[in-house]
Amino acid sequence: MEVSACPACGTDDIRYERTEVTAYPLVSWRSGEERPVFVASKESSGVETSERIVCVNGHAHPDRVGFDLEWA
Repeated sequence: MEVSACPACGTDDIRYERTEVTAYPLVSWRSGEERPVFVASKESSGVETSERIVCVNGHAHPDRVGFDLEWA
């Protein structure tokens, strides 16, 4: 099956998004005046990377469906 547009809305403005998140574990927390205060370690516990195909209208096509990526 060839995919040339978003199956949800039909747009051909489709993008590859790669997101990297650096995680810092919480070491403690306490009550603040209006909201809680979280204390994070200065050392990260690692970087998590997620990739997805998404159209301009926000319809995601997650990698659980599967896709191959080639750079132009």
